[in-house]
Amino acid sequence: MRFGILGSLEVTVDGRPVDLPSPRLRAALALLLLNRDRPVGIPRFVDALWGEEPPRTARAQVHTAISKLRQLLPDDALHEAGEAAADGIVADGIVADGAADGAPAAGGPGERITLEPGGYRLRAAAEDVDADCFADLVAAARDLQRSGDRQAALGPLRSGLALWRGEALSAIEAPFAAASRTRLQEERRAAYELLADLELAGGNYLAVVPELTALLEEHPYWESIAERLALALSHGGRQTDALAVLRTTRDRLAQDFGLDPGPGLADLERLILRGELPRTGGGPTGAVAQAAVATATATTAAAATVLPKAPIPPTAQDPTAGAGPIPPSAATSTSPAAKDSAPAAAQPPPASGPRPAQLPAPSYGFVGRENELAALSGVRDGAGGEARVALVSGPPGVGKTSLALRWAQQHAAAFQDGQLFVDLHGYDQYERESAQRVLERFLLALGVPGYQIPADQPAREDLYRSTVAGRRLLIVLDNASDDEQVRPLLPGTADGMVLVTSRGRLGGLAADTGARVIDLGMLTRREAVEALGRIVGAERVEAAPEAADALAQLCGGLPLALRISAVRLNQEPGVALAELAAELSPEEDRLAGLSIPGSSTHAVSRTLDHSYRLLGEVDARCFRLLCGFPGPALNVPAAAALLGVERGAQAQPPLRALLAAHLVERPASDRYVLHDLVRLYGRELAAEFPQEQDQALARLCDWYITAVDAAQQLLYPVAFAIPTDLRHPWTGPLPFTDRDAAVEWFGSEDDNLLALIRHGAAQGEHRVVWQLALGHAAYLLHRHQLGLLVEISELGERSALAAGLDMPAGKLANYAGIAYSMLRDLRARDAYGRAMSAALREGDELRATRIRSNLGNLHYELEQFAEAAVQQAEALAAARRLDDQQLVSALLANLALTQLELGRLEEAQELVSEAILASEKLENHEAAAVYRGQLGFVQLRRGRLDEALTLSEAALAAAERFDNPLLRGRMFDQVGQVLAALDQHERARESWQRALVLLEEIDSPEADIVRARL
Repeated sequence: MRFGILGSLEVTVDGRPVDLPSPRLRAALALLLLNRDRPVGIPRFVDALWGEEPPRTARAQVHTAISKLRQLLPDDALHEAGEAAADGIVADGIVADGAADGAPAAGGPGERITLEPGGYRLRAAAEDVDADCFADLVAAARDLQRSGDRQAALGPLRSGLALWRGEALSAIEAPFAAASRTRLQEERRAAYELLADLELAGGNYLAVVPELTALLEEHPYWESIAERLALALSHGGRQTDALAVLRTTRDRLAQDFGLDPGPGLADLERLILRGELPRTGGGPTGAVAQAAVATATATTAAAATVLPKAPIPPTAQDPTAGAGPIPPSAATSTSPAAKDSAPAAAQPPPASGPRPAQLPAPSYGFVGRENELAALSGVRDGAGGEARVALVSGPPGVGKTSLALRWAQQHAAAFQDGQLFVDLHGYDQYERESAQRVLERFLLALGVPGYQIPADQPAREDLYRSTVAGRRLLIVLDNASDDEQVRPLLPGTADGMVLVTSRGRLGGLAADTGARVIDLGMLTRREAVEALGRIVGAERVEAAPEAADALAQLCGGLPLALRISAVRLNQEPGVALAELAAELSPEEDRLAGLSIPGSSTHAVSRTLDHSYRLLGEVDARCFRLLCGFPGPALNVPAAAALLGVERGAQAQPPLRALLAAHLVERPASDRYVLHDLVRLYGRELAAEFPQEQDQALARLCDWYITAVDAAQQLLYPVAFAIPTDLRHPWTGPLPFTDRDAAVEWFGSEDDNLLALIRHGAAQGEHRVVWQLALGHAAYLLHRHQLGLLVEISELGERSALAAGLDMPAGKLANYAGIAYSMLRDLRARDAYGRAMSAALREGDELRATRIRSNLGNLHYELEQFAEAAVQQAEALAAARRLDDQQLVSALLANLALTQLELGRLEEAQELVSEAILASEKLENHEAAAVYRGQLGFVQLRRGRLDEALTLSEAALAAAERFDNPLLRGRMFDQVGQVLAALDQHERARESWQRALVLLEEIDSPEADIVRARL
């Protein structure tokens, strides 16, 4: 297997590419490859893939990604390992083993991705990863160079550079990628510098010209490459081309950054012009001076030291340049600090006429936004001739104006012809500025007499563009509502820069001008607390850190809300942070509290009013309905149901309109979320349309009932289907068609389903509650989400009883009993008792048998083995009579464990062996693997350790294939027990450590047992 990251991510097996279907998988694999053969911990994974604000399910998404990678990347040598015994709990015909989703198991020897105490490790040889192979080949070349064999060094060096296929980690979009990409690019540059030095030292001047030319076109500011290319051209007899390279690089640095070239570049140009370039024999015009290669290194600064200095009189002129005296270098650094403080001498002289300086002062308390500020600097430093237009886009109150003014004030000196500013009031129907009025203001500020300003707008635009042409101006157009408000104010040339802020994304402007769109999001919790401290005083925040954190959370990271809170605290110094947080805690009071009396601009609700009023009727209705949904996020199919349309494509236009207005956000490709304060604002609007809300929510609930029923039938086909009671039957498509997609859908909808169940319970919508609870319960049991399973089962049971429905009430009571039993909570007895009573009232003997089996398991968990044996034996006899072979096999295995605890070892072995045969006959391979693990446990207790180890490791390997993390954890525990009995204590400790990682990930109480073993 071969891996490539020096370009796009590539994986090949025997020359055939492996498809990695999602960006998350590619990013996770890239991170593992960058840390080849070193463990990467879960916290580092989360930080690398999501940065400061990971989703709530980040850890689970990491485990899911690793599990999928292990399926996609074949192992070098599959190591047969095993798994622990299942409880054999029975729910609705599903033999549930208490499994939960969590971290993929640590693999045995030879597996591609293994889990160990330090995290996940990708096992691969250096020669199988192009980046590591490149590093090794360059290191070998350097060793040969140091030994004096420069010619031999060229072979591995060129082989290493040939591994590059483009920009490293291209298309990997994750926070870690940029820094890694830069590091790899620097290693590539250093390798090319070494290549050039070796070829130049050997007199092969023109051999590197094509490569260095292409590299310089790709990275036009790499001075060290420009120097080496010029050196090669000059020694190859092409002095004119060499000077052209140096002057082009110098002009680019001056035009794009306001910098002079470094001393190496400047000195080389002077030496070529004076014909004093040191050389020895060996090339067309003599070999390069030995000094030029004796100090060559792999650093990017190497070129600054390769040439001897030649004193040049300060008045010496280049007769061929026609440019007057050659000044000394004004700057030698290309760091961001150097760019931002470039001396005025390096810039073109200011144009004649007034120099407007219209920038207002930035808001106080500005924090963070380093990436956005850097992005704006990147627009300013763009390539010559390209439009320098930046659009800062974001929701109301997020700090777009503050960001624009902060950057503009910091960089005003770079625009020596002045700065123009206008607040376009694009979202205020009364104060909205017209382009015609703004043009007049700008022209007056630029020195055009009023009587010369035409009356009609087209003529004003012509005069405006003629006036600003050739001027290095910064033009800030704040609070624009649409493209048409901005277009007339754009210059016709790219001499200066235009900075636009808008709540919309202004797609037409970006398409026509190539504007860089910078989306501004909420502040992180840390930044929000820091912003509070900047305004109210750090000591006040430090004295009440918990209250400050709570206040930041209530404001949702929205800078306007934070500023209003801070102003209120300053205006009322006697009010503590905790008091204000308590005032804002009730949702119904929050928006009213986030306003300053007497101020029309300092109110969160007022800023949202402006955006809402500009929506069309359909879009406004969509916004109200989304705000009335109690869950955190909706996907497109669900939004279609909410809106009363059958296909997602019909829901897309209003969703896109809300997205463009920043009233909703889209953190994933198919999910839409609302900021907490935006949702509260929208709910106040929705309260004015109660019938509209009730109908929409009823449609959505029926869509979810239909979806969970369909998903459960895909995942658990032996289970009873939900006896659905729908008011609005759904006839459109569902967002999944197979088992894997159903699992993924359930995982993404956990929070929404819980929110709808809680909302329905609070509103007395009993049919919704019991149906959603019954449809969701089996999945929660499989994922080992026992706390949620208890909650929804009990809510659903109460709703079913309120609706007079015994059967669903009993099934949900059984789920509650399972969850309590797995938590070792005695409330399981009452839950099973309610479930048994319901089954007997219904005359459902099979369901009563399953519940009796679960009661037997509860006695086993409580170490009441005699009672467990009685219950399990009775249930087994009934299952045989009812001819439910799946239930028979589960009961055989459970009774075997009970008999084992009672000391009946041979009987236990016979029972579990029969369970294996029964499950194999049913082709239930996962159950058969589980029971083999139980047989291994029996053999451990009988002292047959070699057989116990073989069975346990085989079950563990099977559990990995079936993605059952609780059973994997149990099997690692069991393997550890066998190894300890074999006196292999180090291996036992390693196995228990892996078990502990898995069991802690799913919050299993069995982690305490393993911890005690360690």
